Amino acid sequence: MGVLEKCVDAVEGAIEYLARHIINKDMTSYCELMTAVGVTDEDIRRSPDLKDPYTLVNNGYSLLTVFDLQGTFQMLSEDEFSAMIDSLRVRMTGYMKRYGHSLTFSFERDPERAKDELMRLAEPLLNTARRIGLDTEDIILDRVMRNYPLCSWEQNILVVYTHLSAMSSEEQNREMNALTKNLAKHDVPRTQFGQNPAFALSALKYRHDTMVKRLQDDFANCGVDGQKGIMMKPLTAHEAVKRVRIMINREGTSQKFRPSLPGDRHIPSGPERSDDYSDLVPPRLSYQICSNNVEPDGNFIRTDRLWHGSFGMELGPQDPLPFKELFSAVDRVVPWRIRFDLNPSGLNEVRMRRMVAGFVGLLPSNRSIRESFADLEKLQKEEAILSMKVAASTWAEDKDTVKQRMSSMEKSLQSWGTCQVSQNHGDPMAGLASTIPAFTTKNTANRLLPPLQDALAMLPLQRPATPWAETGSWILRTPEGKIYPVGLGSSIQDTWIELFSGIPGSGKSVTVNTMNNAAIHRPGAIQLPLMTIVDVGPSSSGLIQVIRDSLPDHRKNEAVYLKLQNSVEYAVNPFDTQLGAREPTTREREFLVDFLNLLCTDTDIGRAPAEVSRVNERLLTLVYDDRAENGANQYEPEVVPLVDKILLETGILAEHDEKWWSTATWYEVTDMLFAAGYVQEATIAQRQASPVLADFNSMMNNESIRQMFGTIQTKSHEPLLNYMSRCFVVATTSFALFSGRTRFDLDATTRVISIDLNDVIGSKTAEGAIKTSCMYLFARQLAAKNYFLRKEELVKVVPELYAEYHIKRADDVASQQKIIAYDEWHNTSGLEAPVQTVIKDGREGRKWGIRIIAISQFMGDFPQPLLDASTSVYVLRGGNRSDEKVLRESFQVSDQTISELHRKCVGPTEEGANMLAIFKTNQGTITQILTNTTGALELWAFSTTQQDVSLRTALYSRLGSMAARKVLAARFPLGTAKTYIEQLELQAGAEQAKSVVMNLADEMTAEYRASRKAGAHI
Repeated sequence: MGVLEKCVDAVEGAIEYLARHIINKDMTSYCELMTAVGVTDEDIRRSPDLKDPYTLVNNGYSLLTVFDLQGTFQMLSEDEFSAMIDSLRVRMTGYMKRYGHSLTFSFERDPERAKDELMRLAEPLLNTARRIGLDTEDIILDRVMRNYPLCSWEQNILVVYTHLSAMSSEEQNREMNALTKNLAKHDVPRTQFGQNPAFALSALKYRHDTMVKRLQDDFANCGVDGQKGIMMKPLTAHEAVKRVRIMINREGTSQKFRPSLPGDRHIPSGPERSDDYSDLVPPRLSYQICSNNVEPDGNFIRTDRLWHGSFGMELGPQDPLPFKELFSAVDRVVPWRIRFDLNPSGLNEVRMRRMVAGFVGLLPSNRSIRESFADLEKLQKEEAILSMKVAASTWAEDKDTVKQRMSSMEKSLQSWGTCQVSQNHGDPMAGLASTIPAFTTKNTANRLLPPLQDALAMLPLQRPATPWAETGSWILRTPEGKIYPVGLGSSIQDTWIELFSGIPGSGKSVTVNTMNNAAIHRPGAIQLPLMTIVDVGPSSSGLIQVIRDSLPDHRKNEAVYLKLQNSVEYAVNPFDTQLGAREPTTREREFLVDFLNLLCTDTDIGRAPAEVSRVNERLLTLVYDDRAENGANQYEPEVVPLVDKILLETGILAEHDEKWWSTATWYEVTDMLFAAGYVQEATIAQRQASPVLADFNSMMNNESIRQMFGTIQTKSHEPLLNYMSRCFVVATTSFALFSGRTRFDLDATTRVISIDLNDVIGSKTAEGAIKTSCMYLFARQLAAKNYFLRKEELVKVVPELYAEYHIKRADDVASQQKIIAYDEWHNTSGLEAPVQTVIKDGREGRKWGIRIIAISQFMGDFPQPLLDASTSVYVLRGGNRSDEKVLRESFQVSDQTISELHRKCVGPTEEGANMLAIFKTNQGTITQILTNTTGALELWAFSTTQQDVSLRTALYSRLGSMAARKVLAARFPLGTAKTYIEQLELQAGAEQAKSVVMNLADEMTAEYRASRKAGAHI
């Protein structure tokens, strides 16, 4: 290095020193973060799927891991929260009495970032809409725009530090010497401004990992009565650094920012110097974090577009209160952050002050100080006494606003158990740094000496936890405004059986439709899901209409609304098998047994008599064997003209003589058509080969059936076989839908279907319940039969000719999301057969990727086996004692949860519909009150309110559905015209010829057409 270069280097160093340590205008001087510890072999052994580092290193060689601290799994009463805190205190006392580790808790709430966060969550949904060709961006964005004024972005962080003091002095010296020798041995070059990947001490890493694991266990298991306590998960080093950077530079940091760490791809940059190789490694984290201009202005800090003000807690609360009291006290429009630094052995840190207080305490007026220390020393024998510092900050786009927010925030802090806070730090940059977790271990606030239990009670632990904060596709919120995404078909749930309950008017239909709409836009999807909705009434027709409107003309058939009628026009034979198969698959066989059992249900006991299931299992085997062999249905010309035409045109007919054709079976015809490449025609031909319901009645006379079951009688002493035969005859004559051969064809391209059973369900009698249940199972078979295809099962039942065809089908179905939803479940009256089918579908649905949804009016409508099997439960209306009983007995919900349900879930309001949500996950059971706030476009599409439906229908017929929804949303942005229509009805005169709704529809139509003519856009 030349003399001139050395001089320049010296001048640069002097300027850097002055800027950092004297002028105090370089924020990097306050940032202690240096680099990250790479993933070790031991890390991979413990977590084989670990890819990103999770441990950071600061300039004092301390290791730190940053956690996303979501909050509590359950809603807790004051007593329950106190019990949880006491459990946590017992667990933490051991390591919070010793030096070596420290904790930083930080809570941040910012209503001004709510829109950005909602857009982050909506982005994958928008990408899905574009990918699958749905023109639904307006509906997704409408939901964002409706929710963001009611939400705030929240971040709750825990930083776990392991310091050099965790090792003895001798061990520290030994490790530091070993590190120095190791660097020299490998000739590691100087990297003054870059990250040194060998900076961490290996002995400290082991201690740190042990502490991290113990803390995770303690927080997760601190709940009372066997419940989970606090949910948290470690952030990757990349994510942690990004979050720290956003706190100091939110204006200039994208959500997609990714810091450069050791092991990442790095392109050398910067000046080349012979004595420093910083250009070859990633820059120090402090430089990557502090990339913006940060300037002090009195007691404030000015960044690119924001002004920041900060506080330090001077005196702790005289009466410590839980954090939720502070949360409630802070104005909802104020963005704020608060940081708590907890260090062990607080009394040891103030030993000199304690000695002085001993002398001063000789004076009568100061004796209370000495007594306070004495009380703490006495308490320290059983509980950890901490050193705690608390700092907070707020910000705004201009100085006057930040002053107002500072004043508001200061009052809120002072009211929190009577604290004293100060805005004066002397160094406002240090004050701001003190509020940013992981940025620095230094804190300008006064040291407080709380017992561990008091400190824990003040921490932001009692926030509603979601395990899907980053990935949920159904965007909900909590009543107080925390954004709460929910994962649908989540990998953290063992099965996907979801129950909804809510009386009419509770917002149930809209909520289910918005959830299904979220499922349609599931991140990563490349086509519409396979979705079957079995409904009673048109509740889901709005969803189907939205999908159809959003698809191009040539794809409209992918979404279908079908109003079923009990006629041969809609006939589908439930006993049809897969193409080429002579018998059903295992899952199809199970379903058919349940279906036949349902036909034989005894209305007195709500299920089929004993032994009926065994008879039906035997009947299935005999009937299919017979139709595949000696009793195969003979081919008859002119039965299916299309098949005759293909046989003639292709020359297949000429391949055999008349004698052969006289004994040919429909199965043989099916095989020939398929081999010739006529798959659709082969499918139609096979329908003539399949057994029908009447065949099962005929098989009752089979000798083996008579021998095995002929002597069994029902409770009324009727021979069981006679009873079953009578049931089959009744079903054959009563149900044109499924007693004969298939005539109704769903379009092969249909993926989302709503089947309306309104015209085919039975009465409210016991016999009517059987009919209704039959229709539910029939609809399931009609639309969702192929959801359960598995190639392992298919190849067992189809000839080799068909194997490749079915393997391709099974692979295609297996890769897709599938949903079966049953609305108005109470119509099944708890009969055993439909319940068993749903439970089997649900329990095995995970293998097929199927979500099962059952919707009813009360929790008591769901039989106990279904309640026990459920993994997600949504209750949309409180105040019902029978629901309360089910929730207590089946889901062990607390008194606090019941109280919140009754108080908050009272039906839809202008801000949305509240509901109690229960999620059973492999992390624990989560119980929260959530709010579904729906955009105007969604509400107008999904509303089932009578006045709204009438107006919507009238405008659909006049303007078309998509234009009508936009007109309705513009005129009635809350998603309902009910109140307005009721007012018009009160004012209606005797001479008015048209209904109020028709007049309003005419008026809105005229306004729309006038605006279109004038060139305006709705």
